[in-house]
Amino acid sequence: MKKVLLITGLGIFYAASGWCQYAPSDYLPVLDDRRPITRYVLGTIPSQEPLLLLGNQETDYASLLVDTKEIKVLQVYKDSTMLAGMGPKAKNGVAVIELTHKRPLLKLNDVLDRFKVPAQQRKLRVLVNKNLVNEKRFLADVNYIAKVEVIKLDSTHPIRLGWDENEQFLNIVTVKK
Repeated sequence: MKKVLLITGLGIFYAASGWCQYAPSDYLPVLDDRRPITRYVLGTIPSQEPLLLLGNQETDYASLLVDTKEIKVLQVYKDSTMLAGMGPKAKNGVAVIELTHKRPLLKLNDVLDRFKVPAQQRKLRVLVNKNLVNEKRFLADVNYIAKVEVIKLDSTHPIRLGWDENEQFLNIVTVKK
């Protein structure tokens, strides 16, 4: 008899606990008044390019805006003790280069100063000819830049990784040679 009462009591208890978890819609929060969640995604493009050393500055081919005819490769390191000291950024090798011209190369902030880009637009992600670049390794010959513009990419473009359809990018357009 005790077993029957115990099983019946547990059955009633479990059935009642299911009803306790039910909340009428009056008690639920209204989600219509909330703004949508904005998610920011940083897009990176995996690269098999080596790290370029130009004097004491580090760059890569995508972030170096000079005419490719002006790049002279002095030495290439692939598997050496030099790469161990440079860490994971040198995993694809290191190329020591120099330029045939001696014009100064400018960092990204200097280029944006030269083209008078406003402060609120400097926070945008930077593209070169609609391709993502590493802003920390950016080096450019100013003569190779035609203009700096703010653009929106269409939804099918591979660089556009965020949820924001109206996301703007700072696009640096190079001179066609």
